[in-house]
Amino acid sequence: MNKLDLDKKGQLSAELLFVSLIALVIMGTMLSLVGGELNQLNTADMGKARTLGEKMAGAINAVYVNGNGYSANLTLPVNITDPVTTIRTNDTTDSVDVIYNGKTVSVKVIPKNINNFDISTSKTTDRVITIKNENGVIKFQGY
Repeated sequence: MNKLDLDKKGQLSAELLFVSLIALVIMGTMLSLVGGELNQLNTADMGKARTLGEKMAGAINAVYVNGNGYSANLTLPVNITDPVTTIRTNDTTDSVDVIYNGKTVSVKVIPKNINNFDISTSKTTDRVITIKNENGVIKFQGY
């Protein structure tokens, strides 16, 4: 082997290393972009859950503020969330808890006396909830 052959092999190895480095940088950038998109999608889904909790908490607060005997109907439309979401009132923490994809979003409510309540969204029919104020205690019917 002469020196010229060794120089060509060295240059080939250096070019291969450089091309490999560029390929790794491109793949790393692509993975970063895909990961960012997935995080944004997850955040948007959790925003739906928060909106649902805020809607429920708003109805509970309105019924409580309007006093004894006041009631309101809250409709949860069919397919409001996919997959099915569970909505619970939590008398211990004075909150509405929305469980979506295994994650929980809690929204505080004004009243301290809330009957425990648990409902899931539906893929086949609207859910209508009647929220009542009975002497300062919030009760639920019709689900």
